[in-house]
Amino acid sequence: MLHFKPKQLGDSILELQHSNFSGVAYVELLPNVLQKKHPTVLVLHNGELTYCGFSLPDPTNFSKALGQQFDLEIMATALQLAQKRIDDQTSIRKYLELFIRLKLFAWDDIERYMRKQVILTLEQIFPYAGKIVLNRSVAVDLTYGDDGHGFTWDQLELEFMQRQQVWASLADVIPAANAIPYQLNHSRQTITDDWAKQHVPQWIDGQRTLYDIAHHINLDPLELAHKYRKLVQMDWITFEQEKYLAALQKPQKTVINQPPTTNESQKVNVNSLEKSTHSPAIPTANAVAENRPTILSVDDSLVVQTMIKRAIGEQYNVLLASNAMDALSLLNKEKIELMLLDVTMPDIDGLELCRTVRSIGRFRDLPIVMLTAKDGMFNKIRGQIVGSTHYLTKPVDRPKLLEVLTKYAPITVMS
Repeated sequence: MLHFKPKQLGDSILELQHSNFSGVAYVELLPNVLQKKHPTVLVLHNGELTYCGFSLPDPTNFSKALGQQFDLEIMATALQLAQKRIDDQTSIRKYLELFIRLKLFAWDDIERYMRKQVILTLEQIFPYAGKIVLNRSVAVDLTYGDDGHGFTWDQLELEFMQRQQVWASLADVIPAANAIPYQLNHSRQTITDDWAKQHVPQWIDGQRTLYDIAHHINLDPLELAHKYRKLVQMDWITFEQEKYLAALQKPQKTVINQPPTTNESQKVNVNSLEKSTHSPAIPTANAVAENRPTILSVDDSLVVQTMIKRAIGEQYNVLLASNAMDALSLLNKEKIELMLLDVTMPDIDGLELCRTVRSIGRFRDLPIVMLTAKDGMFNKIRGQIVGSTHYLTKPVDRPKLLEVLTKYAPITVMS
């Protein structure tokens, strides 16, 4: 049995890694921390994590989760085939090997999905103290790749700790990732944002945690947290139970809908909530042209993003992201030929994002052009160390930018 203090769960996982532990580790938090009835389950193979969740995985449910994740309508049929062909019906790996032969997905796809699930699960228990009960007799046949590997703590730690830093930056509004949001009584008449009008009454009930809601709507909890911070700033929801209870005691005022004044419309900024939190892709007018490379521009400055889109929008499809989390999401969803990356960004800066992207196998050869207002050899060297392909100093003139893009992401002329 291992014991760990708040924010020291990683040390215990590292200890299991060094001892090459294989089996199941049940993580039990101190009593009444999260009101969880069941311990968190960690599955390890030769010291490497292969699964994290709140129940032991089995081939059927694990396969269904993958089918839902990758939107595979054929998964039900594939499961029937697996149940007929596979002798060992307890082996998740045998199921996965069959699905890969059927080309439903690849090992890399499964690893990306499970890496995210592992990190999201560990995030929920990381802030607390507890104990780990080990059971070597329970074997779960789940590993990844042809060599049957899992995830080491070293592979997870950078992304995990970066996310912890972002959570810490939200702590003044959202005290914990498992905090419960409450809808303030007066907001029932004052919410003006379309997304909030639908989401708040449907999901914020004073019972569900932020993580619960994020899981049900299939959204990264950090992305949802950024949305909720804006709702708190608008005084529509709160994570303070005392404030919520005090608001219940106040009589509601009847609100007569009137056109907002200039100052009010600027304050509410109805259309900005979704845009600023999603950082949606903004394609060029001819984005459907298959011969145009897609450029991902990552910068928290709207002015810079507008300049870049105007400068290269006629030659390239341009996707925009204002932060590292949205950038990683777009990299996983879209076929990106080159990434323009600002060095100085809040939460996770460009150098850390570049290092993270380079650590992902499929992006090791992705051209990454660093942009910064700082003109110095030191930053250029730092960029090269973390894996940048090229370096440009802002403000970047259009001919120079197009020259670099043409070099690393040439446009194919269709005949």
